[in-house]
Amino acid sequence: MKFKNVLIILSAVTLTVLTSCHKDNGESSGLPYLDGSVTFDIPKFVSLGQELKLTPQGVKNPTGDLGYYWFSSWKTAKDTVKTETGPGDGSWTISAPVAIGTYSVTAGAFAEDYYGSTCEKSFTVVDASLNGSITGAGYQSDSVKLVDSRDGGIYYLATSGGNVWMQNNLYYSGSGASYENSPAMDQVFGRLYTWNEAMTACPEGWHLPSDADFAALAEANAGKGETFTGAAGPLMTDAHFNGFKMWTFWPDVKITNKAKFSAMPIGYAIDQEGTRKYVGINEYAAFWTSDENGENGLYRYIFVSKNDIFCSNGDKGSFLASVRCVKD
Repeated sequence: MKFKNVLIILSAVTLTVLTSCHKDNGESSGLPYLDGSVTFDIPKFVSLGQELKLTPQGVKNPTGDLGYYWFSSWKTAKDTVKTETGPGDGSWTISAPVAIGTYSVTAGAFAEDYYGSTCEKSFTVVDASLNGSITGAGYQSDSVKLVDSRDGGIYYLATSGGNVWMQNNLYYSGSGASYENSPAMDQVFGRLYTWNEAMTACPEGWHLPSDADFAALAEANAGKGETFTGAAGPLMTDAHFNGFKMWTFWPDVKITNKAKFSAMPIGYAIDQEGTRKYVGINEYAAFWTSDENGENGLYRYIFVSKNDIFCSNGDKGSFLASVRCVKD
C-alpha cells in the first residue's frame, strides 16, 4: 500500500461531523442578509457526558450586533443565549448525551430587519470503557494488563510468536495524534504516530516491534515471507464500533483472532501541506515496525478483503500509523 496512491474512501460508519450551515432564505420577504454565515467548531467524537463550550463565528450584522440561539437533537427547547443588545459572544455550554450514538447541534444568528443564519453539525458520542463503543475486540476484563506509568493508559496483553504483545493500540498522550483530532477516541482506537514518534513512544520495558517480530507473529499463526500469506484472519478481530461491524465480510478472509492480536481497521493518516487526512477507516489496519528503508519507515498492514499481511513503507514524518508495543 503506497500511501500516496491510496484511494481515500470514507465509510458511513465513521460517523464524522455532518455540516449544514447556510443563510436562511429571505427572498420571499425581501429582507437583506447578514454578512457571512454562522458556524462553530465541535469535535467529531466526544466522550459520554463531555462538557462542550460552543462559540459562534463567521457572521456579522452590518448595522449593529447579533443575537444567538442554540438547540440540540437530544433537548427540545431552544436556548436564546444572547439578544441583539445583550452582553456576551453567544457561546453555549452543554453536556453531551450519556448514551453512545450520533447527535446534532444547531446554532442560529439573528438581527432585526435581517434574515438570519443557521448552522447544524453532528457528532458521535463514544464510550471508551471495556465493551463500550468497541465490542468484540477479543480482550476481557480479566486479561493480563499493563498500566502505563506515564499517563495511566491500560493495555491488554497476549503472548504469540514468542513475544508478549499489546492487544490494543498504543494511546500514549505524550506524542502522536488523536483519531480525527478527537481525544475522546484515544482509548477507543488508539493514537496514530509518525515513525519518528513511534520509535520512542513505547513505555519503559517495551519496544516498537521489528519486522522480524511481525514475522514471528505471522509464522506462529499462518505463514512467512515478505507477504505473510493467510496470516491476516488470525490477527483480525470481529469488532464493532458503536454497533457497526468494522471488518466487513469477505469470503476469502476468515476472522479468527487466533493470535489474540485484535487488529481493527482504523485506517491511517497523512500530513499533506499542513492538513491531516484520516484515511482507510473500516479497510486498513496499519502498524509501524522499527525497520526503515532509507528515508521511509517500514510498516505492516492488513486490507479488508485480503487474508494476507502486506509490507510497505511511509514517510517517517508525515505518514501516521498505529503502534503496538512488544515486551523487551
